[in-house]
Amino acid sequence: MALEIKQGLKTTQKLSLSAELKHSITILTLGRFELEKLITDELEKNPCLIGVSAKEEKEYSHHYDELKRALQNSYNQNDYTERYNDIKITEEISPNEMRKEFADSSLIQSLHLFIENQISIMRLSDYEKDCVFTILQYIDDNGFLNTDLNTIASNHEIHFDDIAFALETVQKCEPTGIGAQNLQECLLLQFKKLNKKPKFVENILTKYWNEFQKQNFLKIAKSEKATSEEVKEAFRFIKNNFDPKPARQFGQQSSQIIIPDVYVFKRDGKWICSTNDNGLPRIKLSKKYSNLIKTLKNEINEGQYKETFKYINENVKSAKWLVKSLKERDKTIIKVVESIIKYQEEFFEHGPEHLAPMTLKTVANDLDLHESTISRATSDKYLYSPRGIFELRYFFNAAIENNSGQEMANEAIKQMVAELIKNEDKKSPLSDQEISEKIQEHKGIKIARRTVSKYRESLGIMSSSKRIQRF
Repeated sequence: MALEIKQGLKTTQKLSLSAELKHSITILTLGRFELEKLITDELEKNPCLIGVSAKEEKEYSHHYDELKRALQNSYNQNDYTERYNDIKITEEISPNEMRKEFADSSLIQSLHLFIENQISIMRLSDYEKDCVFTILQYIDDNGFLNTDLNTIASNHEIHFDDIAFALETVQKCEPTGIGAQNLQECLLLQFKKLNKKPKFVENILTKYWNEFQKQNFLKIAKSEKATSEEVKEAFRFIKNNFDPKPARQFGQQSSQIIIPDVYVFKRDGKWICSTNDNGLPRIKLSKKYSNLIKTLKNEINEGQYKETFKYINENVKSAKWLVKSLKERDKTIIKVVESIIKYQEEFFEHGPEHLAPMTLKTVANDLDLHESTISRATSDKYLYSPRGIFELRYFFNAAIENNSGQEMANEAIKQMVAELIKNEDKKSPLSDQEISEKIQEHKGIKIARRTVSKYRESLGIMSSSKRIQRF
C-alpha cells in the first residue's frame, strides 16, 4: 500500500493554561517566605511596580493595631489554658519584630559555633581542625553522631584514623556527651567526666545495659550482690545527673519562625478571619507608567518609541497581573479559611478533641472550586487563633464513626490518646490495648490496638513498658 501525504482539518477540544493563569496558580501555592521573596524581586526588576506610600502604611498600621486588639480580646474571652501545639503566643508581634527578637536572642546559639569556639583554643593543626569541622556536619540536633565513621571517611576522602581522632576531640567538648554514636555511649561519656563516681553506675551502663533499659532492678541487685534499693539509687542518680539529649539546650539547628498567613478571632460572638499582610511588601501599579504608556501609544503611529513602548507595556501587564494575582490569592485563602471556620467552629470554641472530620472535597464543594485549588490554597499556609498556630492542612481529617453513628476526626481521637496517657498512673501506664478499650468505653468508638500504637508513635510517645516509672 502506497503512502501519501494529505492535508485536512480536524476539530479538537483541549485545556490550555495561559501564562497569566499559570502565574496565578504559582502565587496561590507559595508559602509566606517564598511570596515575600517573589514580591521583593518583582519590585526590584519591574519599574512599573511601586511600594505603598507612607500615608497608606500608616493607615494599614492602624488596621493592624485593631486586629491585634481583636485577637487579644478573643483570647481573653475564652479559657485556653491548654494547648496541644507547642507554639504559644500571648501577644502577637509583627514579623519584623519577630525576626529581630529571634536574631538578637543570646540564648539561641548554634551548637556548631559553640563547639568551634572550644576547638579554636585547642592545639590542633589546620588539617585536624578541618577533620573536626567535617564531623560537626554530621552531629544532629540532640548532639548525636548518627553516621558511621567509615562512611564519613569515605565521603570526604579522609583517613579513618584521622576521623576517629576528630570524633574523640569533639567528645572532649561541652556539653558533655556530645558526639556520642548512641545513648549508651552518651551516658558513659558523662559518667567518665564525673569527679566522684557513685557505686554501681558504671556497671549498670556497661554490663547491665539491657537490664537498665528494662529497669530490671532485681536481676542487677542479685548479680552485684546488692540490695534493690541500692540499685534504685544508682538509677535515680543516672536520671537526675545525665542528659540523654546533651544538645537540647541549643534548640534545633533548623529553627524556623512560623508567621501565620491568616488570623482567626472572635468578634461579637462570631468567629471571623483576616489575612496577615504585615511584613509583606505592599505594592501597586505606578500611575506615572500607566499614563506614559498612553502617551507612547499615540507616538507609535508616527514610528517612534516602539522599543520603549514594548518594554514598558510588558512591565505594566506583568505588574497588573501580579497585583491581581495577589488579591485573588488573599480572596481564595480567606474563602477557604471561612469554610474551615464553618465546619470547625467547635474546634475553635472547645479545642482539638472537637475537631470535625473534613476533606478537601468538603471545602471544594462548599466553595464550588476544584479540589486542586483548595490543596494549593492550604499548602504551606498557617492560621493563628487563640488556640495557637496550625497549618491549614491540620484541619483536614478522615472520619471515624462511633457506636451511635456519629463521625469524629482521627486527629480528635489522637488527642484522646494523648490525654489518656497524660493522666495515667506513671507507675502503671496504660497499654495500647487498654487505651483502645477506654476510648470505646467512654466515647463509643471502636479503635484497633495497632491504630492506637500508630497514633501514639506519631505523637512521639513511648510504649507503656518504657513509660513506666519504677523508682
